[in-house]
Amino acid sequence: MKVLLICPFPPEFNACREILGLRDSKPVSGCRSARGTAGNIDVFALESGPGKARAAAATVAGALAFSPELVADSGSCAGTEPGAFVGQLILCRDCYEYDIGGKGFPTRGIPEMKLPSAFSTLSSPDRETLLREAGETGSTESFQVHVGNQACGELLIQSQEMREALHSLFRASGANWETAGVFIGALKNRLPPLSVRIVTDLGNEQALNDFRANIKKKARELYRYVQVLAEYGWFDHFHECWRRLDPATIDRLPQSVLP
Repeated sequence: MKVLLICPFPPEFNACREILGLRDSKPVSGCRSARGTAGNIDVFALESGPGKARAAAATVAGALAFSPELVADSGSCAGTEPGAFVGQLILCRDCYEYDIGGKGFPTRGIPEMKLPSAFSTLSSPDRETLLREAGETGSTESFQVHVGNQACGELLIQSQEMREALHSLFRASGANWETAGVFIGALKNRLPPLSVRIVTDLGNEQALNDFRANIKKKARELYRYVQVLAEYGWFDHFHECWRRLDPATIDRLPQSVLP
């Protein structure tokens, strides 16, 4: 199986390349790239740069260059759910692009904000089995994996009020700047998108300082979890489930990003 892994920031890309043992490859549309194997999967990592536009552009360029069967968004996030903690891994059910309305921080959600992950496309039994296996596999290596939604927008979440609003509106467990761009690029190309992120701050007044203090160490933990999923055959199982879908269902994926 071929997996395109999008890594927004240099510390994330560097950790991905080191932990997964990837080799440097030729840049793709100006993005640093690296390639190698983890478990039974062929991994192609791209350093997209921060923000939704860069993430979307890197996803489309990577899809053209690598012809992946899965696109995985990865990196850091703020923990926005009550009880969140630094080091918590968040496996994304769905993404909500909260700043799509263009009127600042949202006071309500609209349907166009929702971008489905591949889990939403799978049958309910397959989805729940894969999510359970992802958590159980992580626990074998003492990772604490939480399933929840990611809120995505280019505002720095740095107050209790913002955290609570995102959780209330979207049941968001995390918030970051890139997942929506990765999902749009993947869905437009009829590719299944997933997202796995690690909490590096709690979206409070100390968010930026905590992110800077934690990013290098926590990025290594994140990609070690990705490596564990690969070694335990989780991506292979995902691929089996995805191949059972009706092709017409896959052909409708681009419609999920239309107004």
